[in-house]
Amino acid sequence: MKQPFPIGRTREALLTSLPDIDQATSDPPAEVAFTYVPPSHAQALDIDNPIVEGIRGAGKSFWWAALHSERHRRFVASAFPEARIGKNILTSQGFGSSSKPRSYPGKDAIAKLSGKYAPRHLWRAIIATQIDVPLPYPQTGTSWDKKVIWVKEHPEEYDDLLYQQDDELAKQKKIRLVLFDALDRLADDWSAIRPLARSLFQAALDFRGYRNIRLKIFVRPDMLEDRDILGFPDASKLLARKITLEWRRADLYALLFQCLGNAKSGGDAFRSHCLKEFYLNWSHDEDNNAWVLPKDLRMEEGIQKEIFHAITGPAMASGPSAHKRGFPYTWLVNHLMDGRNQVSPRSFCAALRVASQQDTLKAWEYALDYKAIQTGVQEASRIRVNEMTLEDYPWIETVMNPLKSKITVPCLERDIISIWKENEIIRLLHRSMKKGVKLPPQHFDEGPKGILKDLEALGVIQFLGGDRIQMPDVYRIAFSLGRRGGVKPLR
Repeated sequence: MKQPFPIGRTREALLTSLPDIDQATSDPPAEVAFTYVPPSHAQALDIDNPIVEGIRGAGKSFWWAALHSERHRRFVASAFPEARIGKNILTSQGFGSSSKPRSYPGKDAIAKLSGKYAPRHLWRAIIATQIDVPLPYPQTGTSWDKKVIWVKEHPEEYDDLLYQQDDELAKQKKIRLVLFDALDRLADDWSAIRPLARSLFQAALDFRGYRNIRLKIFVRPDMLEDRDILGFPDASKLLARKITLEWRRADLYALLFQCLGNAKSGGDAFRSHCLKEFYLNWSHDEDNNAWVLPKDLRMEEGIQKEIFHAITGPAMASGPSAHKRGFPYTWLVNHLMDGRNQVSPRSFCAALRVASQQDTLKAWEYALDYKAIQTGVQEASRIRVNEMTLEDYPWIETVMNPLKSKITVPCLERDIISIWKENEIIRLLHRSMKKGVKLPPQHFDEGPKGILKDLEALGVIQFLGGDRIQMPDVYRIAFSLGRRGGVKPLR
């Protein structure tokens, strides 16, 4: 029987490493040691894969920022060579959540420009700026209006300059990689976003013809499923190179252990215990001042489970029949999974961060207990729902509020639609759309069934057989829907 990790030092490590670890933000952590590259993400970072798909919180904006950070590229190249991030890569950002008017126009400027010029000319101007196309293309300090006009009026010169730049990069053995993210922030409604996003994807297809210029677009699944965005000729050639940012269970725990092993406080005790009890030795990357995760902790779920249970205890309950309530290693991930069967590292880290802040049960010999983990999942659900309803899709709160405490899942589709009709949800949504609500349901024109389709696309619900609907705990708990035998919803 393996000895539990020391309670005090382990909780210190959790508290000092997890608060700032979020591979979902638009800013990479200050310490590169807290960066982990799952196998699927290594393919996503490959410069030859232009489309990177991921759910909210999967790490799209993190990698958009990290790839632009020389320190992070250097660490990834050293610790995760499978990502093929060479020293010859020069990066720039063509659009994202951060405001960078000298690099790319913001949302309001884009609205003004797209009202006068074709989106194609706008993107080509942005790309030319990012890859330092020389004169006679307008240089730094020139307004975006003048740059777009120049691209529109000088198509042949533009193409010549691009090929010259491509040849020069080839001579220097350099690759210029232009990064795009947060396409949902191009505008406030789908009618404006669609032509802009469509034109960017068409530009990505066009630029596949260059040897040393690459585009990489980080995008949500629902956009790639929109025919009005990807319904152009040869779009399949782009999608054939699409990589999905997925976090398998082993990846999430590998990220956790990477953080714990590099924690400023308690990290030394965690590494020491790994060596003493599990014979796992951590190597040190002197160049990046980072402890490198042992290979077995990246892939071997059996070892991962043993280590996590030495932190939490072996079951989600106490007593002789505790094992019937589930095992922490699997229970935590299962209850954070969305309707697309994916878990974001943001939710995972939030649950453990909150769990580490709870008082431990009396006489509990582990750093975390099962009740603290349950509380962590409840808080992760609240955070996830707030992100969806306050930041991205306010309409979700409108359609979910009437269902609170009135629905137990799984339920029938007609049960939800009946409550919506009773509360005149379609009328309320229509009124809010007139006020300019951000990103209304994509399939609003299809009525209640269209709204359910959008909720499914976002992973908020799942359709089961026989018109039954399920809602995963990561949303159900905060939306206050019941489920027999499940974690209690928030009230």
